[in-house]
Amino acid sequence: MKRLFMAGALTLLAVGAWAHPHVFIQATLNFEFEGSSCVGFWEEWTFDAVFSAELAHNFDLDGNGAFSDAEQQKIHNGAFINLRKYGFYTLIRSGSTRKSPQAVESFSATLRDGRAVYRFYVPLDDALAAGDFSVAIFDTTYYSAIQYPESFAAGTQKRAGYSLPSFSRQVDKRYPVYYNPSGGAQDMTTYSKPGPGLQTAYPEEILVSFGG
Repeated sequence: MKRLFMAGALTLLAVGAWAHPHVFIQATLNFEFEGSSCVGFWEEWTFDAVFSAELAHNFDLDGNGAFSDAEQQKIHNGAFINLRKYGFYTLIRSGSTRKSPQAVESFSATLRDGRAVYRFYVPLDDALAAGDFSVAIFDTTYYSAIQYPESFAAGTQKRAGYSLPSFSRQVDKRYPVYYNPSGGAQDMTTYSKPGPGLQTAYPEEILVSFGG
């Protein structure tokens, strides 16, 4: 029996070597708008039952079935913040430009019906805030598999007289990512171009469109 690490900190129990992926996440987004500009969005990640149990075992130290403020801070410092090395699994694309956030805000961790849930806010800069854009939640190391529920996105409009854009899901094969399917359990390498042994993936994007 050995311990496997997600982003160098989150732990799972496993026997031998596992094939990718190891963790399963259901992601939803809630976008905030001021007129025709998106100022940021909330991400909510719900983890699979096995990983949730391990997370609770490691961080719900008083065993009361909830994460206290102090326990949430330990999750943030000991696990979550390390995901900044991987862009918080968040790929934001405007036109042909794709980038990941360098920082996020307002992190929280809860236990809900036996599942661990992360919630955090991604602020957007002016270059990405105006016009159509897309967001993909995708682990480029292929350690975690991300899925979207039927209600995958919603929006909040802060300015009177403006409507919300539409939200849809798409796979745009002009913008691939690359990963190593033979990487070990602790292989967190990211790749920006094709190479020997690498496979290609096309992240499913949530498209935010003002096109009507």
